[in-house]
Amino acid sequence: MKKEKTSRVKSIIKAVFNLLSYLILAGLIIFIVYMLVFMLKGMNGDEPPTVLDHQIYIVQSNSMSPTFKTGSLLIIKKVDVTAIRENDIITFRRNRDNVATTHRVMRILNDEGLQFVTRGDANNVDDPLPVSAEDVSGIVVASLPYIGYFIGFIRTKQGLLICIIIPALILMIFQVLKLLKEEKKKERKPSIEELQARAQALLSRETDKREDHQ
Repeated sequence: MKKEKTSRVKSIIKAVFNLLSYLILAGLIIFIVYMLVFMLKGMNGDEPPTVLDHQIYIVQSNSMSPTFKTGSLLIIKKVDVTAIRENDIITFRRNRDNVATTHRVMRILNDEGLQFVTRGDANNVDDPLPVSAEDVSGIVVASLPYIGYFIGFIRTKQGLLICIIIPALILMIFQVLKLLKEEKKKERKPSIEELQARAQALLSRETDKREDHQ
């Protein structure tokens, strides 16, 4: 009887542990996506947080097409501006408008401090004003096409519900049902004591049959 109770307690503890594991996993997934969305708040004009000297931006126009199209996700690395060279693609924010722009460096000026003449790949002329060194956010080190559309959708209430909350709930419900099913199987499975009792009963029957034949 004690063994049966111990076995049942262990199975309950295991079930609770599995449930907690899935809850933690679901929470971790939500946290990672939330942090990603938080990092991308710069797409609305705010300066995104810097993580390990990197920032993430979403391309909002086709000025850099065909290199980067609208909806592409750009990874920007903060660098020493003196290391920037012609043909590098930089992201900058002018003090007066605070709008992030990503264009290619066409020329480097040193007449009135370090400045960069930039141009979008889709444009035929350089940008009207050079970019000062202090306005440079960093250089583009990687890009992922169309990912920005998905991130933008996640940032909406509908996207958060469809892509995060509902899948997390389905995952948790599925795990709970799985645990309940396992518990029912364990309840149907006879204990060691019951198996021993059945074996003893069979043995007794066989002994009685032999005695009757004798």
